Amino acid sequence: MPLRLSHKHEPSRSAVSNNLATDLDDALRTVLTAWFPRCVDTKNGGFKCDFNHRWKACGPQLRMLEYQARVTRTAAGIAMVPGFENYRDIADHGFQYLRDTMWDQEYGGWFRLLDAAGNALESGSKHTHGASYALSACTAYYKLTADPDALNLAKQAFAWLDNAAHDPEHGGYFGLCQRSGKPILTVDQNPRSGIRDAIGVPVGLKDANTNCDILQAIGDLSQVFSDALPEKRLHEMFSIVRDRIFVPPGALHMLFQPDWTPVPDVTRYGQTVHASNILAKASSRLDLDTDPKTQGVIKSVIDTLLQYAWDDEKGGFFCAGSTFGPACFDHVRVFVPSKIWWHQAEGLRALLRMAMLYPDDKTDYLRRFEQLWAYIKKYVIDSRWGGWMWMGRDCAGFSKLPKAELWKDLSHEVDSLSYCIQLLKPTCSDSVSRTADKAEQHKSRQGDEIHRLIRTERAPN
Repeated sequence: MPLRLSHKHEPSRSAVSNNLATDLDDALRTVLTAWFPRCVDTKNGGFKCDFNHRWKACGPQLRMLEYQARVTRTAAGIAMVPGFENYRDIADHGFQYLRDTMWDQEYGGWFRLLDAAGNALESGSKHTHGASYALSACTAYYKLTADPDALNLAKQAFAWLDNAAHDPEHGGYFGLCQRSGKPILTVDQNPRSGIRDAIGVPVGLKDANTNCDILQAIGDLSQVFSDALPEKRLHEMFSIVRDRIFVPPGALHMLFQPDWTPVPDVTRYGQTVHASNILAKASSRLDLDTDPKTQGVIKSVIDTLLQYAWDDEKGGFFCAGSTFGPACFDHVRVFVPSKIWWHQAEGLRALLRMAMLYPDDKTDYLRRFEQLWAYIKKYVIDSRWGGWMWMGRDCAGFSKLPKAELWKDLSHEVDSLSYCIQLLKPTCSDSVSRTADKAEQHKSRQGDEIHRLIRTERAPN
């Protein structure tokens, strides 16, 4: 969704060079080329997820809902951009798998995890976190195709989630659910060993990750389906995220009791900036772009992260620590200095948005954006093998980490690059038009390969 800016913000656009738009566009195309059609599984359906640092397929190729949904949503979103229409077949392929294989035909709802052959694992359990992304994937696919099956599945999914995971007493959503559609609130019901569920949340608690993503999913649904209940939930979740999950001075609580009493936990900087991006998107959907309270919360988040989670030497956002950066206990430093790829992607879009909204702010968000983009190009983008590294090359332990696995897909970097290019279009229209024309002219080998693979898959035996 385009960022709505007043005329007083227009001069900030001219500070960004045409070369930057071209740079971002080239990076976007390079990412897509690394992933597609490589990850398309024409034998079993869905998308392969296990590739080593050289993009060699490896591992069991399990089908996790988050991964399948994010790749589908990404393909559908990018296929709506002029010059990238050839990714429509990828979106078709992903939606078919979500509809025909990952959706539970008996009880409804999406399975959280399948094996490569499509058999349900973990007792057929389900999770609101993955279902949120699948819901967004269906709405994105519907926007692309106007396929009524996509809208119907999105509506069914929302109804299932609301019945199974919504808390009617305190609001918000629980994460882990039984196959039959009841929340799992005690450890003895956990299909995995231990106290935590698949996304690391202690069973029975609510969490920011799931509830921020369901806010985004309901917002996406409300763009294509007007109904009182989704609209009610959208306002409910917006208030929970803005007023309970975020707290001064721009921090994020990760875990909560069912009544939204915070449970102390480490601060995850990447999750914090990601949640602020979701809040910004939802504020636009609710016409709160200029609401002082909402925008004050979002600004405080980015300012706090730049003060305590930013690498002043090389650029980039660190991974985790206390709200106020490194903490020391009995001569032990508690801090995670890794700079994870998706944290940088989320930071990129957040900083450019702030630069557009606050061009004269002393923080100089545009300079931070340029520093972060320079860091990503130097340390995160793999110019040899393609794709983005799991973490920056300046971080200990980066070597030979996989290019893809269950929790590493291309959605964060593609979404961020696309968003930034869209923001820059008014200034860089000529540059972006040239690259779009180039993409159309060279739809070529990659596009032909995508069409060939998908059409071969659909051919009758």
